[in-house]
Amino acid sequence: MKNLANILLGIYLIAVGLVSVLNLHFSGIQVVLAVLALAAGVLILLVGRGGLSGRLGTILLAVWLILVGLLDLTGFHFSGSAIVLAILAAAAGVLILLRR
Repeated sequence: MKNLANILLGIYLIAVGLVSVLNLHFSGIQVVLAVLALAAGVLILLVGRGGLSGRLGTILLAVWLILVGLLDLTGFHFSGSAIVLAILAAAAGVLILLRR
């Protein structure tokens, strides 16, 4: 299941990059991206093993993916949601890099 989580995460990241760089817009793309983000985030949380300290970056990544997916699927955004997502992304990235 860990491989599936990584595959979904990779597909999500590639798709987001291509949509942005190539300025792709078609019906349903946001739903597809949101579902990929949610699925990757949930699977990352489910397959996690080990202590919290070594996995905190991965947990923050999963939370970020789930929030991005939920916010995009529901259309719900709150004041400061972009800042919260940016902080989660930065913290996850730093912690993942420090773990390596």
